[in-house]
Amino acid sequence: MEYVLLTTRSSRLIVIPLSFLRRLDSLKYTSIVALTSIGYLVILVVAHFIKGDTMADRGPIHFIEWQGLISALSVFPVIVFAYTCHQNMFSILNEIANDSHYRTTSVIVTSIGSAAATYVLVGVTGYLSFGDTIGGNIVGMYAPSLSSTIARAAIVILVIFSYPLQIHPCRASLDAVLKWRPNSNKSPANTPSPNRNPLLPRTSPPNEGMSDMRFAIITTVIIVLSYIVAMTVSSLEAVLAYVGATGSTSISFILPGLFYYKISSPESAAHQRLMKEDDELDAEEHSNEVDPSADASQGLLGQSYARFMSRSTSQWRRDLLRKLSLGLVVYGVVVMVVCLVTNTFFLASDMKG
Repeated sequence: MEYVLLTTRSSRLIVIPLSFLRRLDSLKYTSIVALTSIGYLVILVVAHFIKGDTMADRGPIHFIEWQGLISALSVFPVIVFAYTCHQNMFSILNEIANDSHYRTTSVIVTSIGSAAATYVLVGVTGYLSFGDTIGGNIVGMYAPSLSSTIARAAIVILVIFSYPLQIHPCRASLDAVLKWRPNSNKSPANTPSPNRNPLLPRTSPPNEGMSDMRFAIITTVIIVLSYIVAMTVSSLEAVLAYVGATGSTSISFILPGLFYYKISSPESAAHQRLMKEDDELDAEEHSNEVDPSADASQGLLGQSYARFMSRSTSQWRRDLLRKLSLGLVVYGVVVMVVCLVTNTFFLASDMKG
């Protein structure tokens, strides 16, 4: 008990100052330390597998065998949570030096690819080390030694330095929700296109950032609530399962589909602005592609037909994407309900047993 209290107090001395940093870029050095901890954990699991010192405690191994629908659904939220990086993407786009499409795509592919490789490597070697007797925390299953003690410390460091990364988007989201008011985002349909410079300067004041007092209050509330959850819940597996079933499914499936379905509505002001921008770009391309040496009537007829076909194809694709986005929302809701039911009735019974 004294060890737990000492660890909690020492971790608070690190977590609280890091949680009050405004920029995500300020956490790059702590992220390097966290990645180093992950690297050590991966090496530890692979080394024990190669050494084969867990054979005495290894249970039966099923290479390709269906374990049942309940087992698959109980771990699905954890897998979804593992690859949910969307909440930090806006901050990364705002702070990255080169925000080109190629650069951002390479960042996404590298992060998701490295995470997938790490999970597959640790998952396969860990399962082959312990078989069906493997638990939610594989490090706790190794025999007490210096390497396993360092691994436990690495997990603590990883959690401590990962927490501020999660507070950053959570704080921004709460601030946006608290500032939101009904009908506050409505704007007239004749708003000029973003690609067009207005003839007169806009008189509306720029959006002000979060004040210091508001920043401190929201951050303190998040830290206090997180501390209460951490002190009352003893199973990390249960936390990951419920967070994956609710937050991760919302971020990955439900909210993206709802956002696109809302924005792509013909009655939406944002949709009208985007359509106006597309029309202006088409008009510019049309004026630049006119060949003065060609026959006037034939050129206009051919260009009009090409624009008509392009517009028809674009409309067909928009309608298809709109239906697919609604289907993604329905799929996300079904996944959330099924995972919550599975975690509530089956995961809780396994923990009691």
